[in-house]
Amino acid sequence: MYVEYAYIFALVANLVWFSMGFHYFSFKNNAAAKVAIPKHLRDSPLFKTHSVSIRFLGGMNGAWALMCLILLYLALTGSVLFSAPIERSIILFIIASAHFSQFYFNVPIHRNGGRQGDAYWNVTSGPMLMIFVVDALETVLNVGIGGYLIVAS
Repeated sequence: MYVEYAYIFALVANLVWFSMGFHYFSFKNNAAAKVAIPKHLRDSPLFKTHSVSIRFLGGMNGAWALMCLILLYLALTGSVLFSAPIERSIILFIIASAHFSQFYFNVPIHRNGGRQGDAYWNVTSGPMLMIFVVDALETVLNVGIGGYLIVAS
């Protein structure tokens, strides 16, 4: 029983986070671009290019959110699709890898102090800190619950 709740909890947590990423990067793309581009460079055509191109992150987050929504629907309706604990573990491990990639590639930037002149972004405050921390937590959550599903079955 707890195994089922743990899986559903993980899917809901992923759905919420990926949906937030979809909204932020797709519809708040100018705000997201401001995180990476210093104020004095925002009149550059590169800012507009970056702002529009960052929407692809929204698209990827939207796809992950849709996958989590479908998996949540399947779990809540008792579907046999992806109902085996090992299948669910594999799904959570793959989702963990998506979160981990977002966390991992910010670690060197964080270690080097974030923004350096016009390069990089600040990982120690604002939206990037939240993204950095939550992706780390989501990685641990998905790996933990994925492991729990294997051990408990």
